[in-house]
Amino acid sequence: MIDLHMHTTASDGMLSPTKLVERARAAGIRTMSVTDHDTMAGVLEAAAATSVHGMEFLPGIEITAVADGRDVHMLAYFLDPQPQGLREFLVRQRADRIRRAKEMSEKLSALGVPIKIDGLIEEASTSGKAVARPAVARALVEEGHCSTIQEAFDRWLADGGSAYVARQGASPAEVVTLVARNGGVSALAHPGLLRRDALIPELATVGLGAIEVFHSDHDASAESRYLKKAKQHGLAVCGGSDFHGDQHPRAKRFGQVGLPRDKFELLYQRVLQAHNNVTPSETSI
Repeated sequence: MIDLHMHTTASDGMLSPTKLVERARAAGIRTMSVTDHDTMAGVLEAAAATSVHGMEFLPGIEITAVADGRDVHMLAYFLDPQPQGLREFLVRQRADRIRRAKEMSEKLSALGVPIKIDGLIEEASTSGKAVARPAVARALVEEGHCSTIQEAFDRWLADGGSAYVARQGASPAEVVTLVARNGGVSALAHPGLLRRDALIPELATVGLGAIEVFHSDHDASAESRYLKKAKQHGLAVCGGSDFHGDQHPRAKRFGQVGLPRDKFELLYQRVLQAHNNVTPSETSI
């Protein structure tokens, strides 16, 4: 089983990188990637853990781009576990996540549901971890304002909700270009959830490498649709469970949703080519 979309405690996952690797191995996964939001802080630990267990590992990340005020998630895969040219960009990405969390906290206080997030923000500021909306949702649960993370989203944090704050950041095309400059291959994440297929031709022209065809929230019809689009635009495909932890709704698909080996080989060859094509001078932002 090949799973190239998973999250750890470096962003909004519930398991440490080492624990995630152990959980993945128990689920029958033998090739994996850690793709935390706007950080690669968990990659080195995950790489070490997969080495211990004799598993294949592809360094990854899920970068949040912004188009027309909406989040567009872009997966990226590298051979280098710490692409140097991404460092300053990701610092800015995480700083915007902190800004967003603070503004959501302020809105929640004004709504009469205050939360304590200073410790969370301090840890994120010093560790390279990323603050995501689920962390704000967990704070609401811990303060007793709601019973579940889903309820927190439904009542306050979902897009357009009373405490929602939009992201600010690079466009999808800018992310594609930056990833390529740093020897990586970018992929449009879970397009069946995004529902913005018009982005695909545009991104393909600026160097998009793949589409995430296989995902826990894609049914057979979506898989067929995006396989055709990948072929149409000469793109590789990727896939994974988007696992966050055993309490997450996607957990039931962990160890079941994966990327076929032949399609992984094509993706890996493109990552290898991207890595070989980059020069040190190109990695600067």
